[in-house]
Amino acid sequence: MSTKTTQSAHHKEKEMSSTTEDTVSDLSSDGIEGEGIEPADTGADSTIVDDSSSSDSIMKQAFGFMKNHLKVGSDMTKMPIPATFVAPMSFLVAIQQHSAIYTHLLMAADSIKDPEQRFLQVLKYHLTWPKMFFPKNPLNPILGEVYENEVQHIDEKTNQPIEGDRTKFISEQISHHPPVSCFHFHNEKHGIQYTARQQITPVFKGKHIRADMDVKSTITLKNHNETYYNDKFPDGFLRILRWKFEFTGKYHFVCPESGYSAVINFKDKPILGGKWHDMHVLVCKGNESLYELNGTHVDVLNITSLKDKSTSVFINYATMRTEAIIEEPFETLKENNSIKVWKGVADSFAKKDGRRAGLEKQKIEEAQRKKAKAVLTQNPNFIWEPVHFEHYTPENPVIPDHRYTNKHQQDTTTTAKQDCQQQQQSSSQQQPIEQLA
Repeated sequence: MSTKTTQSAHHKEKEMSSTTEDTVSDLSSDGIEGEGIEPADTGADSTIVDDSSSSDSIMKQAFGFMKNHLKVGSDMTKMPIPATFVAPMSFLVAIQQHSAIYTHLLMAADSIKDPEQRFLQVLKYHLTWPKMFFPKNPLNPILGEVYENEVQHIDEKTNQPIEGDRTKFISEQISHHPPVSCFHFHNEKHGIQYTARQQITPVFKGKHIRADMDVKSTITLKNHNETYYNDKFPDGFLRILRWKFEFTGKYHFVCPESGYSAVINFKDKPILGGKWHDMHVLVCKGNESLYELNGTHVDVLNITSLKDKSTSVFINYATMRTEAIIEEPFETLKENNSIKVWKGVADSFAKKDGRRAGLEKQKIEEAQRKKAKAVLTQNPNFIWEPVHFEHYTPENPVIPDHRYTNKHQQDTTTTAKQDCQQQQQSSSQQQPIEQLA
């Protein structure tokens, strides 16, 4: 991979987190559609990427969209979303770049000998995820879309690259309807790898939009023979009348090998009193409570030892250090790379041309429909199979049921007969392309 570095990760994070009131990360499977680019309906054209648009204007557009298109119980992944609320980047890019810029926190865990402090360090990385949810909703990737990048880790003291310390990232859209994304990264120097499967389904509930968060992730520290995973994720809620987004719910983050665990609780704000984005975390070993974390996931989270009552800052979300992302040059990218797939849409957004952005999006989707039709005409029994991830049945049901595979790097002389046999063996875990395109 080339060493062409993108614009600073800090600048991107500032762009994607320009306000502390986040919205659902993937409200729609289709983003911009014909309806979504009509100025009368969305206020598109010059305002679609104008972050200076007043909240009153955005709320007016949102209420108009909900009145005209939504019924209670509607699955919003199956309908168009006005261009006003769309960010000009793929969901794969948005999530993966956010994951990448904070991975130095996770890499630091490898050198920590004490299992208690190592758990706290991994937990610190895990708790960067709430900042992934952006002011505008990223574009839903097309089936088979892939995004790759790298991070060359820097010595914080010398500000120089650390030899051999690179983390490599890859993500792939394995389903389009419903939208399902897989993510993976690994660092050979530290023996660390991460795998996640995400399916986020927004549902209109009348007074709020609920984002059902089917997110499974696993972190492996090979040098310590440890795995870390969450049993579920909290749901997200866009409170329509107050026009605020928050996570609500409780889940567990555990390391079974060391016996450490955390109960992570996102508290919903009552109409009177309380505060937005409030959270509480209880860290335990077995049945023994060790630490409490209190604060918000947009400001400061403090940690208190339950043994000596000492308190210190655990995370300052506003000042967390970030590292730069490395991408391949555009001219070397494959056709299904996120950056290449959505270039026309991104360029139109950059020019504040909402209608052109919508037309570019429609062009991409029409090409996908034609491609699916052609494939099915040739072979009605065709089964779509992801390239970089494979389905398997883990012993633990909270572990992602797709894992990263290097099969795409294997000898390309594999016969068509072998390919056919592999498809037949795995067809029970795959979906017909007509359900996905």
